[in-house]
Amino acid sequence: MIFSARKRLHPASAFLGLWLACFVACAMPAAAQVPPAESALKLRLDALAKQGGVLPGGISIAAVELLPKLYASLGYNLAWTNPANVSALKEAVARSWEDGLLPSDFHARFLRTGPHPAATGAGAIDQDILMSDALARLLYQLYFGKVNPNALDANWNFARPMLSNDPVDLVKETLAQGQIGALIAKARLDHPLYIALKSTLQAFTQFEITGGWPVLPDGPAVKPGMSDARMPLLRQRLAVTGEFQGDRADPSPVLDAPLADALKLFQTQHGLDSDGVLGATTLAALNVSAHDRVEQIRVNLERGRWILRPIGPEMVTVNIAGQYLHLIFNGKRVWTTRVVVGKTYNKTPIFTETMKQIVLNPDWTVPRSIVRNEMFPKASANPGYLAANDFYLTGANGPVDASTVDWGGLTASTFPYGIVQRPGPKNALGRVKFLFPNKYSVYLHDTPSRQLFAKAERSLSHGCIRVEDPLKLAELILNERLQWTREKIDAALATGKQQYISLPKPLPVLLLYWTVDPTFDGGAYFYRDIYGRDANVLKALNSEFSKVSGPVAVRKPKPTVKKSQAPEGPAPDVIP
Repeated sequence: MIFSARKRLHPASAFLGLWLACFVACAMPAAAQVPPAESALKLRLDALAKQGGVLPGGISIAAVELLPKLYASLGYNLAWTNPANVSALKEAVARSWEDGLLPSDFHARFLRTGPHPAATGAGAIDQDILMSDALARLLYQLYFGKVNPNALDANWNFARPMLSNDPVDLVKETLAQGQIGALIAKARLDHPLYIALKSTLQAFTQFEITGGWPVLPDGPAVKPGMSDARMPLLRQRLAVTGEFQGDRADPSPVLDAPLADALKLFQTQHGLDSDGVLGATTLAALNVSAHDRVEQIRVNLERGRWILRPIGPEMVTVNIAGQYLHLIFNGKRVWTTRVVVGKTYNKTPIFTETMKQIVLNPDWTVPRSIVRNEMFPKASANPGYLAANDFYLTGANGPVDASTVDWGGLTASTFPYGIVQRPGPKNALGRVKFLFPNKYSVYLHDTPSRQLFAKAERSLSHGCIRVEDPLKLAELILNERLQWTREKIDAALATGKQQYISLPKPLPVLLLYWTVDPTFDGGAYFYRDIYGRDANVLKALNSEFSKVSGPVAVRKPKPTVKKSQAPEGPAPDVIP
Protein backbone atom coordinates (compact mmCIF):
# COMPACT_ATOMS: atom_id res chain seq x y z
CA MET A 1 0.00 0.00 0.00
CA ILE A 2 1.29 3.42 -0.96
CA PHE A 3 1.19 4.91 2.56
CA SER A 4 2.34 1.84 4.47
CA ALA A 5 5.81 3.20 5.16
CA ARG A 6 4.72 6.61 6.41
CA LYS A 7 3.84 5.53 9.90
CA ARG A 8 4.67 2.60 12.10
CA LEU A 9 1.77 0.17 12.20
CA HIS A 10 0.31 -0.90 15.52
CA PRO A 11 1.67 -4.28 16.62
CA ALA A 12 -0.57 -7.33 16.54
CA SER A 13 -2.63 -8.19 19.59
CA ALA A 14 -1.23 -11.67 20.11
CA PHE A 15 -0.75 -11.27 23.88
CA LEU A 16 -3.95 -9.41 24.68
CA GLY A 17 -6.00 -12.51 25.53
CA LEU A 18 -3.33 -13.88 27.85
CA TRP A 19 -2.93 -10.51 29.56
CA LEU A 20 -6.69 -10.12 30.06
CA ALA A 21 -7.00 -13.63 31.52
CA CYS A 22 -4.18 -12.83 33.94
CA PHE A 23 -5.79 -9.52 34.86
CA VAL A 24 -9.14 -11.11 35.62
CA ALA A 25 -7.64 -14.06 37.55
CA CYS A 26 -5.40 -11.85 39.66
CA ALA A 27 -8.20 -9.43 40.43
CA MET A 28 -10.62 -12.06 41.74
CA PRO A 29 -10.63 -14.14 44.91
CA ALA A 30 -9.22 -17.61 44.47
CA ALA A 31 -12.58 -19.32 44.98
CA ALA A 32 -14.50 -17.02 42.64
CA GLN A 33 -15.96 -18.25 39.40
CA VAL A 34 -15.02 -16.79 35.99
CA PRO A 35 -17.63 -14.14 35.27
CA PRO A 36 -19.97 -14.44 32.30
CA ALA A 37 -18.86 -13.00 28.96
CA GLU A 38 -20.74 -9.73 29.30
CA SER A 39 -19.18 -9.07 32.71
CA ALA A 40 -15.75 -9.92 31.33
CA LEU A 41 -16.26 -7.38 28.56
CA LYS A 42 -17.19 -4.69 31.06
CA LEU A 43 -14.18 -5.55 33.21
CA ARG A 44 -12.02 -5.32 30.13
CA LEU A 45 -13.35 -1.85 29.31
CA ASP A 46 -12.89 -0.71 32.91
CA ALA A 47 -9.31 -1.94 32.86
CA LEU A 48 -8.73 -0.19 29.55
CA ALA A 49 -9.91 3.12 30.99
CA LYS A 50 -7.53 2.74 33.94
CA GLN A 51 -4.67 2.06 31.54
CA GLY A 52 -5.28 5.28 29.62
CA GLY A 53 -6.66 3.49 26.58
CA VAL A 54 -3.42 1.62 25.85
CA LEU A 55 -3.47 -2.15 25.49
CA PRO A 56 -0.50 -4.46 26.09
CA GLY A 57 1.78 -4.41 23.09
CA GLY A 58 1.28 -0.64 22.72
CA ILE A 59 -2.05 -0.75 20.87
CA SER A 60 -3.87 2.52 21.50
CA ILE A 61 -7.65 2.66 21.74
CA ALA A 62 -8.87 6.08 20.66
CA ALA A 63 -12.59 5.73 21.38
CA VAL A 64 -12.16 5.37 25.13
CA GLU A 65 -15.28 7.45 25.80
CA LEU A 66 -17.51 5.98 23.10
CA LEU A 67 -16.85 2.25 23.51
CA PRO A 68 -18.15 1.83 27.09
CA LYS A 69 -21.42 3.52 26.03
CA LEU A 70 -21.67 1.37 22.90
CA TYR A 71 -21.13 -1.92 24.72
CA ALA A 72 -23.47 -0.89 27.54
CA SER A 73 -26.18 -0.33 24.93
CA LEU A 74 -25.41 -3.82 23.57
CA GLY A 75 -25.78 -5.39 27.02
CA TYR A 76 -22.01 -6.02 27.02
CA ASN A 77 -22.37 -8.52 24.20
CA LEU A 78 -19.93 -8.72 21.32
CA ALA A 79 -20.62 -6.21 18.53
CA TRP A 80 -18.99 -7.92 15.54
CA THR A 81 -20.89 -11.19 15.15
CA ASN A 82 -22.19 -10.44 11.62
CA PRO A 83 -19.66 -11.43 8.93
CA ALA A 84 -21.07 -8.78 6.57
CA ASN A 85 -20.14 -6.03 9.04
CA VAL A 86 -16.65 -7.44 9.54
CA SER A 87 -16.07 -7.69 5.79
CA ALA A 88 -17.30 -4.12 5.18
CA LEU A 89 -15.03 -2.72 7.90
CA LYS A 90 -11.97 -4.56 6.61
CA GLU A 91 -12.58 -3.33 3.06
CA ALA A 92 -13.16 0.26 4.17
CA VAL A 93 -9.96 0.31 6.23
CA ALA A 94 -7.94 -1.20 3.37
CA ARG A 95 -9.25 1.51 1.03
CA SER A 96 -9.00 4.44 3.44
CA TRP A 97 -5.88 5.62 1.61
CA GLU A 98 -8.22 6.68 -1.23
CA ASP A 99 -9.37 9.49 1.08
CA GLY A 100 -5.78 10.40 1.87
CA LEU A 101 -5.93 8.71 5.28
CA LEU A 102 -3.54 6.21 6.84
CA PRO A 103 -4.90 2.64 7.08
CA SER A 104 -2.60 2.12 10.05
CA ASP A 105 -4.78 4.59 11.98
CA PHE A 106 -7.55 1.99 11.88
CA HIS A 107 -5.71 -1.09 13.13
CA ALA A 108 -5.09 -2.20 9.53
CA ARG A 109 -2.50 -4.83 10.47
CA PHE A 110 -4.90 -6.58 12.83
CA LEU A 111 -7.74 -6.44 10.31
CA ARG A 112 -5.55 -7.90 7.57
CA THR A 113 -4.67 -10.95 9.69
CA GLY A 114 -7.88 -11.25 11.70
CA PRO A 115 -10.28 -11.40 13.33
CA HIS A 116 -10.04 -15.09 14.00
CA PRO A 117 -13.51 -16.73 14.08
CA ALA A 118 -12.30 -19.45 16.46
CA ALA A 119 -11.25 -16.95 19.13
CA THR A 120 -13.14 -17.27 22.40
CA GLY A 121 -13.20 -15.62 25.81
CA ALA A 122 -10.70 -12.82 26.33
CA GLY A 123 -9.29 -13.18 22.81
CA ALA A 124 -12.71 -12.62 21.23
CA ILE A 125 -13.31 -9.61 23.47
CA ASP A 126 -10.03 -7.99 22.43
CA GLN A 127 -10.78 -8.55 18.76
CA ASP A 128 -14.22 -7.02 19.16
CA ILE A 129 -12.90 -3.95 20.96
CA LEU A 130 -10.27 -3.40 18.27
CA MET A 131 -12.86 -3.56 15.50
CA SER A 132 -15.18 -1.16 17.33
CA ASP A 133 -12.29 1.24 17.84
CA ALA A 134 -11.33 0.93 14.17
CA LEU A 135 -14.88 1.85 13.17
CA ALA A 136 -15.01 4.82 15.55
CA ARG A 137 -11.65 6.10 14.26
CA LEU A 138 -12.68 5.67 10.63
CA LEU A 139 -16.07 7.36 11.01
CA TYR A 140 -14.50 10.27 12.88
CA GLN A 141 -11.72 10.88 10.38
CA LEU A 142 -13.95 10.51 7.33
CA TYR A 143 -16.56 12.83 8.75
CA PHE A 144 -14.62 15.46 10.70
CA GLY A 145 -11.08 14.99 9.43
CA LYS A 146 -8.15 13.65 11.39
CA VAL A 147 -6.64 17.01 12.30
CA ASN A 148 -8.38 19.55 14.51
CA PRO A 149 -8.19 22.84 12.55
CA ASN A 150 -8.69 24.86 15.73
CA ALA A 151 -5.36 23.52 16.96
CA LEU A 152 -3.66 25.02 13.90
CA ASP A 153 -5.58 28.30 13.76
CA ALA A 154 -7.21 29.79 16.85
CA ASN A 155 -9.39 32.02 14.65
CA TRP A 156 -10.99 29.09 12.81
CA ASN A 157 -14.77 29.61 12.61
CA PHE A 158 -16.04 26.95 10.19
CA ALA A 159 -18.69 24.75 11.82
CA ARG A 160 -18.79 20.98 11.23
CA PRO A 161 -22.18 19.32 11.81
CA MET A 162 -22.63 16.05 13.68
CA LEU A 163 -23.30 12.81 11.80
CA SER A 164 -25.91 11.93 14.40
CA ASN A 165 -27.18 13.39 17.67
CA ASP A 166 -26.73 9.94 19.21
CA PRO A 167 -23.79 8.11 17.62
CA VAL A 168 -24.16 5.15 19.99
CA ASP A 169 -27.72 4.39 18.85
CA LEU A 170 -26.70 4.92 15.23
CA VAL A 171 -23.84 2.42 15.43
CA LYS A 172 -25.94 -0.03 17.43
CA GLU A 173 -28.75 -0.01 14.85
CA THR A 174 -26.31 -0.27 11.96
CA LEU A 175 -24.57 -3.26 13.51
CA ALA A 176 -27.91 -5.00 14.05
CA GLN A 177 -28.91 -4.38 10.43
CA GLY A 178 -25.58 -5.54 9.01
CA GLN A 179 -25.16 -2.16 7.29
CA ILE A 180 -21.75 -1.00 8.49
CA GLY A 181 -20.65 -0.48 4.89
CA ALA A 182 -23.57 1.91 4.31
CA LEU A 183 -22.75 3.84 7.50
CA ILE A 184 -19.14 4.30 6.42
CA ALA A 185 -20.31 5.45 3.00
CA LYS A 186 -22.60 7.99 4.69
CA ALA A 187 -19.71 9.38 6.70
CA ARG A 188 -17.56 9.80 3.59
CA LEU A 189 -17.87 13.25 2.00
CA ASP A 190 -19.56 13.25 -1.41
CA HIS A 191 -18.99 16.89 -2.37
CA PRO A 192 -17.94 17.24 -6.07
CA LEU A 193 -14.72 19.02 -5.13
CA TYR A 194 -13.79 16.26 -2.69
CA ILE A 195 -14.58 13.53 -5.22
CA ALA A 196 -12.45 15.32 -7.81
CA LEU A 197 -9.58 15.56 -5.32
CA LYS A 198 -9.85 11.83 -4.67
CA SER A 199 -9.60 11.20 -8.41
CA THR A 200 -6.48 13.37 -8.51
CA LEU A 201 -5.03 11.42 -5.58
CA GLN A 202 -5.63 8.16 -7.45
CA ALA A 203 -3.76 9.48 -10.50
CA PHE A 204 -0.75 10.79 -8.59
CA THR A 205 -0.59 7.72 -6.37
CA GLN A 206 -0.27 5.71 -9.57
CA PHE A 207 2.52 8.04 -10.71
CA GLU A 208 4.31 7.39 -7.42
CA ILE A 209 3.85 3.63 -7.59
CA THR A 210 5.24 3.51 -11.13
CA GLY A 211 8.33 5.55 -10.32
CA GLY A 212 7.20 9.15 -10.76
CA TRP A 213 8.94 11.28 -13.37
CA PRO A 214 12.52 12.21 -14.29
CA VAL A 215 14.27 15.06 -12.48
CA LEU A 216 15.64 17.82 -14.68
CA PRO A 217 19.11 19.10 -13.76
CA ASP A 218 19.77 22.77 -13.10
CA GLY A 219 20.79 24.95 -15.97
CA PRO A 220 20.26 28.32 -17.65
CA ALA A 221 16.80 29.54 -18.63
CA VAL A 222 15.61 28.18 -21.98
CA LYS A 223 13.21 30.18 -24.13
CA PRO A 224 11.07 28.74 -26.96
CA GLY A 225 13.24 28.09 -30.01
CA MET A 226 16.44 27.73 -28.02
CA SER A 227 18.42 24.49 -27.67
CA ASP A 228 19.36 22.73 -24.46
CA ALA A 229 20.48 19.19 -23.73
CA ARG A 230 17.65 18.81 -21.17
CA MET A 231 14.84 19.05 -23.75
CA PRO A 232 14.53 15.27 -24.33
CA LEU A 233 14.21 14.84 -20.56
CA LEU A 234 11.62 17.65 -20.44
CA ARG A 235 9.52 15.81 -23.02
CA GLN A 236 9.64 12.67 -20.91
CA ARG A 237 8.73 14.63 -17.79
CA LEU A 238 5.70 16.32 -19.34
CA ALA A 239 4.59 13.13 -21.07
CA VAL A 240 4.20 11.39 -17.71
CA THR A 241 1.62 13.89 -16.43
CA GLY A 242 0.01 14.34 -19.84
CA GLU A 243 0.87 17.89 -20.86
CA PHE A 244 3.06 16.68 -23.74
CA GLN A 245 1.21 14.46 -26.23
CA GLY A 246 3.95 14.05 -28.83
CA ASP A 247 6.80 11.58 -29.20
CA ARG A 248 8.39 11.33 -25.77
CA ALA A 249 11.44 9.65 -27.32
CA ASP A 250 12.17 12.67 -29.58
CA PRO A 251 15.90 13.40 -29.05
CA SER A 252 15.75 17.00 -30.34
CA PRO A 253 17.47 19.51 -28.03
CA VAL A 254 15.18 22.33 -29.26
CA LEU A 255 12.37 23.77 -27.16
CA ASP A 256 10.10 23.64 -30.17
CA ALA A 257 6.48 24.78 -30.44
CA PRO A 258 4.79 21.53 -29.30
CA LEU A 259 7.09 21.27 -26.28
CA ALA A 260 6.69 24.98 -25.48
CA ASP A 261 2.90 24.63 -25.62
CA ALA A 262 3.08 21.66 -23.25
CA LEU A 263 5.28 23.67 -20.88
CA LYS A 264 2.83 26.59 -21.01
CA LEU A 265 0.01 24.21 -20.05
CA PHE A 266 2.08 22.92 -17.13
CA GLN A 267 2.81 26.48 -16.03
CA THR A 268 -0.89 27.41 -16.16
CA GLN A 269 -1.75 24.36 -14.07
CA HIS A 270 0.81 25.37 -11.44
CA GLY A 271 -0.02 29.07 -11.09
CA LEU A 272 3.06 30.22 -12.99
CA ASP A 273 3.57 32.74 -15.77
CA SER A 274 2.67 30.74 -18.89
CA ASP A 275 5.47 32.03 -21.10
CA GLY A 276 6.87 28.67 -22.21
CA VAL A 277 10.27 29.50 -20.70
CA LEU A 278 12.08 26.85 -18.69
CA GLY A 279 13.26 29.10 -15.86
CA ALA A 280 14.19 28.45 -12.24
CA THR A 281 10.62 28.66 -10.86
CA THR A 282 9.20 26.38 -13.53
CA LEU A 283 12.09 23.95 -13.08
CA ALA A 284 11.41 23.77 -9.36
CA ALA A 285 7.73 22.98 -9.98
CA LEU A 286 8.62 20.30 -12.54
CA ASN A 287 10.94 18.63 -10.04
CA VAL A 288 8.45 18.36 -7.18
CA SER A 289 8.24 14.59 -6.71
CA ALA A 290 5.13 12.49 -7.21
CA HIS A 291 5.29 11.60 -3.52
CA ASP A 292 5.22 15.27 -2.51
CA ARG A 293 2.28 15.90 -4.84
CA VAL A 294 0.44 12.98 -3.21
CA GLU A 295 1.06 14.52 0.20
CA GLN A 296 -0.13 17.91 -1.07
CA ILE A 297 -3.38 16.36 -2.32
CA ARG A 298 -3.86 14.55 1.01
CA VAL A 299 -3.54 17.88 2.85
CA ASN A 300 -6.27 19.39 0.70
CA LEU A 301 -8.55 16.38 1.11
CA GLU A 302 -8.24 16.98 4.86
CA ARG A 303 -9.21 20.62 4.34
CA GLY A 304 -12.20 19.40 2.38
CA ARG A 305 -13.34 17.28 5.33
CA TRP A 306 -13.09 20.36 7.54
CA ILE A 307 -15.29 22.69 5.54
CA LEU A 308 -17.17 21.19 2.59
CA ARG A 309 -19.89 19.24 4.36
CA PRO A 310 -22.11 22.14 5.50
CA ILE A 311 -21.62 24.18 2.32
CA GLY A 312 -24.84 24.98 0.47
CA PRO A 313 -25.47 25.39 -3.26
CA GLU A 314 -24.51 29.08 -3.47
CA MET A 315 -21.46 30.97 -2.28
CA VAL A 316 -18.53 33.17 -3.15
CA THR A 317 -15.30 31.30 -2.56
CA VAL A 318 -11.84 32.82 -2.63
CA ASN A 319 -8.93 30.43 -2.97
CA ILE A 320 -6.21 32.45 -1.29
CA ALA A 321 -3.40 30.12 -2.35
CA GLY A 322 -4.62 30.04 -5.97
CA GLN A 323 -5.55 33.75 -5.90
CA TYR A 324 -8.87 33.17 -7.64
CA LEU A 325 -12.51 33.90 -6.83
CA HIS A 326 -15.36 31.55 -7.77
CA LEU A 327 -19.06 32.46 -7.76
CA ILE A 328 -21.29 29.42 -7.27
CA PHE A 329 -25.05 29.33 -7.79
CA ASN A 330 -27.23 26.21 -7.76
CA GLY A 331 -24.20 24.10 -6.92
CA LYS A 332 -22.37 25.11 -10.13
CA ARG A 333 -19.39 27.36 -10.66
CA VAL A 334 -20.85 30.14 -12.82
CA TRP A 335 -17.96 32.58 -12.91
CA THR A 336 -14.28 32.87 -11.99
CA THR A 337 -11.94 35.83 -11.78
CA ARG A 338 -8.47 36.59 -10.49
CA VAL A 339 -7.89 38.32 -7.15
CA VAL A 340 -5.05 39.96 -5.26
CA VAL A 341 -4.62 38.64 -1.71
CA GLY A 342 -2.52 39.53 1.33
CA LYS A 343 1.25 39.58 1.35
CA THR A 344 2.99 36.89 3.36
CA TYR A 345 3.37 39.32 6.27
CA ASN A 346 -0.24 40.55 5.91
CA LYS A 347 -1.88 37.17 5.38
CA THR A 348 -5.52 37.14 4.33
CA PRO A 349 -7.27 35.15 7.10
CA ILE A 350 -9.22 31.93 6.54
CA PHE A 351 -12.85 32.20 7.65
CA THR A 352 -16.47 32.23 6.48
CA GLU A 353 -19.13 34.93 6.83
CA THR A 354 -22.11 36.15 4.81
CA MET A 355 -22.17 39.01 2.32
CA LYS A 356 -24.93 41.42 3.35
CA GLN A 357 -24.23 44.60 1.41
CA ILE A 358 -22.66 45.85 -1.79
CA VAL A 359 -21.43 49.44 -1.81
CA LEU A 360 -21.25 51.44 -5.03
CA ASN A 361 -18.92 54.48 -5.17
CA PRO A 362 -17.43 53.69 -1.74
CA ASP A 363 -15.37 56.15 0.23
CA TRP A 364 -12.32 54.96 2.17
CA THR A 365 -11.62 55.73 5.80
CA VAL A 366 -7.84 55.51 6.08
CA PRO A 367 -6.64 53.30 8.99
CA ARG A 368 -4.88 55.20 11.76
CA SER A 369 -1.61 53.36 11.21
CA ILE A 370 -1.49 54.64 7.63
CA VAL A 371 -2.49 58.12 8.69
CA ARG A 372 0.45 58.22 11.10
CA ASN A 373 3.07 56.48 8.99
CA GLU A 374 2.26 57.68 5.48
CA MET A 375 -0.48 60.30 5.15
CA PHE A 376 0.58 62.81 7.82
CA PRO A 377 4.17 63.13 6.54
CA LYS A 378 2.90 63.78 2.98
CA ALA A 379 0.17 66.20 4.02
CA SER A 380 2.41 68.20 6.38
CA ALA A 381 5.08 68.50 3.69
CA ASN A 382 2.59 69.48 0.97
CA PRO A 383 -0.60 71.28 2.09
CA GLY A 384 -2.24 70.58 -1.29
CA TYR A 385 -1.63 66.82 -1.16
CA LEU A 386 -4.96 65.87 0.43
CA ALA A 387 -7.19 67.85 -1.93
CA ALA A 388 -5.23 66.72 -5.00
CA ASN A 389 -5.97 63.09 -4.10
CA ASP A 390 -9.60 63.54 -3.02
CA PHE A 391 -8.88 63.22 0.72
CA TYR A 392 -10.50 65.32 3.43
CA LEU A 393 -10.05 65.62 7.18
CA THR A 394 -12.65 64.64 9.77
CA GLY A 395 -12.93 65.73 13.41
CA ALA A 396 -15.33 65.17 16.28
CA ASN A 397 -17.88 67.52 14.68
CA GLY A 398 -17.48 66.55 11.04
CA PRO A 399 -15.24 67.66 8.13
CA VAL A 400 -12.29 69.92 8.89
CA ASP A 401 -10.77 72.47 6.50
CA ALA A 402 -7.15 71.35 5.99
CA SER A 403 -6.04 74.96 5.43
CA THR A 404 -6.93 75.78 9.05
CA VAL A 405 -4.69 73.08 10.52
CA ASP A 406 -1.39 74.10 12.14
CA TRP A 407 0.65 71.34 10.51
CA GLY A 408 3.90 72.59 11.96
CA GLY A 409 2.59 72.28 15.49
CA LEU A 410 1.58 68.63 15.12
CA THR A 411 3.38 65.32 14.89
CA ALA A 412 2.23 62.01 13.49
CA SER A 413 1.44 60.75 17.00
CA THR A 414 -0.48 63.91 18.05
CA PHE A 415 -2.38 64.39 14.77
CA PRO A 416 -6.02 64.38 15.96
CA TYR A 417 -7.91 64.06 12.67
CA GLY A 418 -9.18 61.21 10.58
CA ILE A 419 -8.65 61.08 6.83
CA VAL A 420 -11.29 59.92 4.34
CA GLN A 421 -10.96 59.53 0.59
CA ARG A 422 -14.01 60.56 -1.42
CA PRO A 423 -15.63 58.25 -3.98
CA GLY A 424 -14.18 58.62 -7.44
CA PRO A 425 -11.56 57.36 -9.90
CA LYS A 426 -8.70 57.90 -7.44
CA ASN A 427 -10.35 56.04 -4.58
CA ALA A 428 -8.24 53.14 -3.33
CA LEU A 429 -11.31 50.87 -3.17
CA GLY A 430 -12.33 51.61 -6.75
CA ARG A 431 -16.01 51.74 -7.68
CA VAL A 432 -17.45 48.91 -5.60
CA LYS A 433 -16.85 46.94 -2.43
CA PHE A 434 -18.56 43.86 -1.00
CA LEU A 435 -19.20 43.72 2.75
CA PHE A 436 -19.39 40.57 4.83
CA PRO A 437 -18.97 41.83 8.43
CA ASN A 438 -16.08 40.14 10.21
CA LYS A 439 -13.64 40.80 13.02
CA TYR A 440 -10.71 41.01 10.58
CA SER A 441 -12.14 44.04 8.69
CA VAL A 442 -11.54 42.16 5.45
CA TYR A 443 -13.73 42.64 2.40
CA LEU A 444 -13.72 42.31 -1.39
CA HIS A 445 -13.23 45.47 -3.43
CA ASP A 446 -12.28 47.09 -6.71
CA THR A 447 -8.92 48.76 -7.30
CA PRO A 448 -7.48 51.31 -9.73
CA SER A 449 -4.25 49.26 -9.88
CA ARG A 450 -5.35 47.04 -12.75
CA GLN A 451 -1.82 46.05 -13.77
CA LEU A 452 -1.41 43.75 -10.74
CA PHE A 453 -3.87 41.17 -12.10
CA ALA A 454 -1.52 40.31 -14.97
CA LYS A 455 0.98 38.87 -12.49
CA ALA A 456 1.02 35.14 -11.74
CA GLU A 457 2.00 35.88 -8.11
CA ARG A 458 -0.67 38.17 -6.66
CA SER A 459 -0.12 38.10 -2.88
CA LEU A 460 0.36 41.86 -2.80
CA SER A 461 -2.27 43.46 -0.55
CA HIS A 462 -2.51 44.34 3.14
CA GLY A 463 -5.09 41.59 3.67
CA CYS A 464 -8.22 42.67 1.82
CA ILE A 465 -9.07 40.99 -1.48
CA ARG A 466 -9.00 42.96 -4.71
CA VAL A 467 -11.17 41.59 -7.50
CA GLU A 468 -10.14 41.81 -11.15
CA ASP A 469 -13.67 42.36 -12.49
CA PRO A 470 -15.69 43.53 -9.49
CA LEU A 471 -18.50 45.08 -11.52
CA LYS A 472 -19.18 41.73 -13.18
CA LEU A 473 -19.31 40.15 -9.74
CA ALA A 474 -21.72 42.86 -8.56
CA GLU A 475 -23.84 42.39 -11.68
CA LEU A 476 -24.16 38.63 -11.21
CA ILE A 477 -25.00 38.89 -7.50
CA LEU A 478 -27.41 41.83 -7.79
CA ASN A 479 -29.15 40.31 -10.79
CA GLU A 480 -29.68 37.04 -8.94
CA ARG A 481 -30.76 38.70 -5.68
CA LEU A 482 -32.56 41.87 -6.86
CA GLN A 483 -32.91 41.52 -10.65
CA TRP A 484 -30.63 44.51 -11.17
CA THR A 485 -29.25 44.91 -14.68
CA ARG A 486 -25.80 46.18 -15.58
CA GLU A 487 -27.45 49.34 -16.90
CA LYS A 488 -28.97 50.02 -13.47
CA ILE A 489 -25.58 49.51 -11.81
CA ASP A 490 -23.88 51.83 -14.31
CA ALA A 491 -26.54 54.48 -13.73
CA ALA A 492 -25.98 54.32 -9.98
CA LEU A 493 -22.22 54.59 -10.47
CA ALA A 494 -22.66 57.58 -12.77
CA THR A 495 -24.18 59.62 -9.94
CA GLY A 496 -20.86 59.52 -8.11
CA LYS A 497 -22.73 59.12 -4.84
CA GLN A 498 -22.03 56.39 -2.33
CA GLN A 499 -24.87 53.86 -2.26
CA TYR A 500 -25.34 50.88 0.08
CA ILE A 501 -27.36 48.01 -1.41
CA SER A 502 -28.60 45.44 1.10
CA LEU A 503 -29.02 41.90 -0.15
CA PRO A 504 -32.44 40.47 0.77
CA LYS A 505 -30.81 37.08 1.12
CA PRO A 506 -27.20 37.10 2.39
CA LEU A 507 -24.64 35.22 0.31
CA PRO A 508 -22.06 32.98 2.04
CA VAL A 509 -18.45 34.00 1.52
CA LEU A 510 -15.74 31.41 2.12
CA LEU A 511 -12.11 32.45 2.27
CA LEU A 512 -10.30 29.17 1.74
CA TYR A 513 -6.74 27.99 1.34
CA TRP A 514 -6.41 25.29 -1.34
CA THR A 515 -3.00 24.43 -2.75
CA VAL A 516 -4.64 21.85 -5.03
CA ASP A 517 -7.72 22.79 -7.04
CA PRO A 518 -9.22 19.98 -9.16
CA THR A 519 -10.66 20.74 -12.60
CA PHE A 520 -13.41 18.05 -12.43
CA ASP A 521 -12.10 16.44 -15.62
CA GLY A 522 -9.33 14.47 -13.95
CA GLY A 523 -6.80 17.31 -13.92
CA ALA A 524 -5.81 19.71 -11.18
CA TYR A 525 -4.15 23.03 -10.53
CA PHE A 526 -1.30 22.98 -8.03
CA TYR A 527 -0.48 26.24 -6.30
CA ARG A 528 2.48 27.37 -4.27
CA ASP A 529 1.97 27.26 -0.51
CA ILE A 530 2.36 31.03 -0.23
CA TYR A 531 1.65 31.18 3.51
CA GLY A 532 3.50 27.97 4.43
CA ARG A 533 0.41 26.27 5.88
CA ASP A 534 0.62 22.83 4.28
CA ALA A 535 3.53 21.58 6.39
CA ASN A 536 1.70 21.79 9.74
CA VAL A 537 -1.39 20.07 8.36
CA LEU A 538 0.71 17.28 6.83
CA LYS A 539 2.68 16.79 10.04
CA ALA A 540 -0.52 16.36 12.02
CA LEU A 541 -2.06 14.20 9.31
CA ASN A 542 0.90 11.80 9.46
CA SER A 543 1.10 11.76 13.25
CA GLU A 544 -0.45 9.08 15.44
CA PHE A 545 -4.17 9.45 15.97
CA SER A 546 -4.78 9.27 19.68
CA LYS A 547 -8.35 10.09 20.58
CA VAL A 548 -11.85 10.27 19.14
CA SER A 549 -13.14 13.48 20.70
CA GLY A 550 -16.48 15.22 20.68
CA PRO A 551 -17.82 17.73 18.16
CA VAL A 552 -15.63 20.67 17.24
CA ALA A 553 -16.25 24.33 17.86
CA VAL A 554 -19.61 25.83 17.07
CA ARG A 555 -19.68 29.27 15.49
CA LYS A 556 -20.58 32.17 17.71
CA PRO A 557 -23.33 34.63 16.68
CA LYS A 558 -22.04 37.29 14.32
CA PRO A 559 -22.26 40.94 15.35
CA THR A 560 -24.52 43.22 13.33
CA VAL A 561 -22.59 45.97 11.58
CA LYS A 562 -24.59 49.07 10.80
CA LYS A 563 -23.90 51.24 7.80
CA SER A 564 -22.12 53.84 9.92
CA GLN A 565 -19.97 51.11 11.45
CA ALA A 566 -18.82 49.49 8.22
CA PRO A 567 -15.24 48.33 8.72
CA GLU A 568 -12.57 50.47 7.15
CA GLY A 569 -10.38 47.43 6.58
CA PRO A 570 -6.68 47.06 5.93
CA ALA A 571 -4.92 49.43 3.58
CA PRO A 572 -5.67 48.61 -0.05
CA ASP A 573 -2.13 49.53 -1.13
CA VAL A 574 -3.25 52.32 -3.47
CA ILE A 575 -2.04 55.36 -1.59
CA PRO A 576 -1.21 58.33 -3.84
